[in-house]
Amino acid sequence: MYATYTPYEPARTDAGRDLVLLIYVLYAVGFFTGITAFIGVTIAHMSRRSATGLKRAQLDWQIRLFWYGAFALALIGMLHLMVAGLGAITGGLGLVFMVVPWGLTLSWAILTIWAIARGVHAALLGRSIASRPF
Repeated sequence: MYATYTPYEPARTDAGRDLVLLIYVLYAVGFFTGITAFIGVTIAHMSRRSATGLKRAQLDWQIRLFWYGAFALALIGMLHLMVAGLGAITGGLGLVFMVVPWGLTLSWAILTIWAIARGVHAALLGRSIASRPF
């Protein structure tokens, strides 16, 4: 009788990295659809309970990123409505200030893209992202 040979397969050290990267992809697609960011944060919240170590730190970062973004967009939306109301009151002259919420929205988008890229980079390198400030 001959023994069968099974090749040695090392244990995966990046357990959970695929899920973390999937959530980042959902966040990035959320810029165009919106709903995928909600799906991503739902997956992050559900996976967070059983996660440990690096995966937990990444999921915490993703959840924080989502809620800070939702809060920022809510504030920018209220500012947008106030400026639109000012434009209605002043007969359109106040709409000049519409560049303020537009600029804030652009700043939010740039910072969010940067945070997603930073998180993906840390996940690919197997590092924690929460050790550094936002």
